[in-house]
Amino acid sequence: MSFTLAHGSVPPMVTPMTEDAASIDRDGIAALVEWHIEAGTTGLFVVCSTGEMFALSQDEMVEIVEAAVISADGRIPIIAGLPFPDVNRKAEIAKRYETVGVDGGVALQPFESPADNDTMYEHYARLADEVKIPLFIYEHPKWQSTHLLTPALVGRLVANGRYFGMKDCTGDLSRLVAMADVSEGQFGVMQAVQERLLPSLVCGATGVCATASNAYPHLYRRLYDTFQAGDTQKAYELQTTMRVLLNMYKASSGPKHILNRLGLPISTAARHTREITEEQAQATNMLVAFVKEELSSK
Repeated sequence: MSFTLAHGSVPPMVTPMTEDAASIDRDGIAALVEWHIEAGTTGLFVVCSTGEMFALSQDEMVEIVEAAVISADGRIPIIAGLPFPDVNRKAEIAKRYETVGVDGGVALQPFESPADNDTMYEHYARLADEVKIPLFIYEHPKWQSTHLLTPALVGRLVANGRYFGMKDCTGDLSRLVAMADVSEGQFGVMQAVQERLLPSLVCGATGVCATASNAYPHLYRRLYDTFQAGDTQKAYELQTTMRVLLNMYKASSGPKHILNRLGLPISTAARHTREITEEQAQATNMLVAFVKEELSSK
């Protein structure tokens, strides 16, 4: 069961907040979970960078997980970030997640990662000894510049029996192939680099975990299903369309604005606000129009 949590489309979910961004909007979470379930999303990753994890208190993290678990009601799994470099703090928040029914924890790598596999393995093994939930690894080269996962380390984590996959933000296809080989199909890789979703699936990735899947999750599920069905040409055409959409998305005012414009009861409020330019507003309008047309033609 645990390995399947890294299969399909698992969006890194935004965190709905009240209009003043002072509190978590539980009703907004419920609406967003339904949006994803209706779109065919296979799981949700909450308390992530897209969900403003570094701006959340521990109590808010637990509240988000609890609200998502209640809303999902067993229909899709909910995995949640353990967004601390220190292994003790990871274990502390994971244990709190366990009490509200989370399906898995995604452990952020240390910001100043040790430079050898043995020390890295000891870090993850300590966490596995402390918690009960299935574990995954959240790796991002923007935060961890000294030591990313190696195929050899993945092999040891698989043998540990508690680690079932990772979110990959590098897009390194050669490493992906090596990881798939060493894990013998027992370690899922959720690809986050949106330009490389289809090539990653070809090279052994088991799922996608892309920020833009907040805005048009049905297309990410369709890409995954089309590839799994063996229709490579159709999957390529869909990936090409999604690259065009991605350019709009990157130029837009962000996922909360898009969701709000699509009619979801999601406030655009965020802890890290920025002024929206006219160009961003125009890109948002274009993307919203495309998604609405796409949904109406289903």
